[in-house]
Amino acid sequence: MKKIKNILFIILILLLASPVICFAKMGTGKVSAASKDIDIQIFGSLKTYPMYSTNVDFNDDETPYDLTLDENGWAGDDDLSVRSEFRLGFKGDGENWSFLVILESDLTYDKRNTDRGERTNGAEAIERENGMSGNSFGVEKLEFTYDFSSYGVPTTLETGWQTKFLDLKSGGVLYGDDHPYVGLRGKINGISYEILDLFVYDDIGNVGVTDGDALDWNVYTVKLTVPVMGLNFSPFYAYSDNDAMGATVNYFGAEVYGKIGMIVPRAEFVYAVGNKEQLTLPNGRTEKDLDISAYAAFASLEFDISDAIKPYIGGYYMSGDDDANDDDINAYNPITNIARYAPTFGMENAFIYKYIPILGSHLYSNDFAILGGKGTGYGGIGKTGSAYNPGMYSLGIGCKGAIEKFSYKTQFQYFWFAETGALEDIHGKDIDDAVGWEYDLQLTYHFNKHFSLGNVFSYFDPEDAVEDLYGDDFDEGAIMDTVEMIWKF
Repeated sequence: MKKIKNILFIILILLLASPVICFAKMGTGKVSAASKDIDIQIFGSLKTYPMYSTNVDFNDDETPYDLTLDENGWAGDDDLSVRSEFRLGFKGDGENWSFLVILESDLTYDKRNTDRGERTNGAEAIERENGMSGNSFGVEKLEFTYDFSSYGVPTTLETGWQTKFLDLKSGGVLYGDDHPYVGLRGKINGISYEILDLFVYDDIGNVGVTDGDALDWNVYTVKLTVPVMGLNFSPFYAYSDNDAMGATVNYFGAEVYGKIGMIVPRAEFVYAVGNKEQLTLPNGRTEKDLDISAYAAFASLEFDISDAIKPYIGGYYMSGDDDANDDDINAYNPITNIARYAPTFGMENAFIYKYIPILGSHLYSNDFAILGGKGTGYGGIGKTGSAYNPGMYSLGIGCKGAIEKFSYKTQFQYFWFAETGALEDIHGKDIDDAVGWEYDLQLTYHFNKHFSLGNVFSYFDPEDAVEDLYGDDFDEGAIMDTVEMIWKF
């Protein structure tokens, strides 16, 4: 009996040891590209943003405007929600060509996301509205390029859906987004250029038998960057062929940015001119061949006194519509306002850069382009711009800097309508132009280059325009506080 136990014990040891022996024989292994003539880098990040907000509708009571929207989906008021954006990227460089792939999951923490549970029927639509599900981990950004310079042609062919922009170096009032594109870029005698065909919108297939061409939205852009005495002068042009909204628009613009001594100037101007096929006006009349003529501008000055103290001042202008019942559209609609990431006043978790329904301010933007009639205009993210929106003026001041491992940014901005005529026609009453003011404070401690912990406090105080639009009860200040936990590798 003892001999049998010893034999069984030896067999057990051999069975347990066999994987170790096999692994030792195999070695550690390696990961390599199928093509041996390319260098590949792996990178990634996780942004986790617990956020608490209250009175985002400027009202203590429950209203239809009691919510905000970010890339992860809707967030309720007087509640804690956690946004989590995880990215895993791959970057490769070969002879004359390159690629970039970024996988992303951007969601709100809850069980159906983190458990990756499938939903069916009506619940499926609810899940999509609440944010991306945990199993929706896909290619968020993509770019492949081929450089023809070695053939004597100073151009690079590019395609994908990497973030592209026209005016992100200044105010971001026209375009910055990651729509699919095909384009060319390059440099000739120090002058950089980029030409793009952007596929912004295509809704073929969910409305039965129809003319699919009438649902498209393509934008064609040309951008030059010319260095001039320490500054960059960048004229740009965009032709918006927006069949989905029955509008064709030419955007002519330019931005200037750079540094002269300790002064960092940034400025831009955009003129939109075009035509909208038809629009049913508030008085019930259908107007055809409406003329579009609108403007937007931005200017700021930053003073690089030291790493710890960099004060700045600046402001925005976007034209509004003064008459809702004429055949002119003077309200400015961007393609995608990207002010959230503009260098002067941009701050990802500031209040104004969320989708704030009561202000008609869409995600990424700092304007009120939805007010007056969502989807009646000729542009805007998700083609939601209004032909009757009041436009905007804003003025702001701020300061930013870094002291050892601490960094900060604090700013104050005041907002008011550029025109109230069209809104008054729609609502049938006088509307003041004073919208309100916002204060933002961002404090961050950088433990190392891979991890930082910070907080953004944002407060918006509404003024008479909001009460005139919605009622006397809409007069409470909105608070939004966001913890920023960021990992990078």
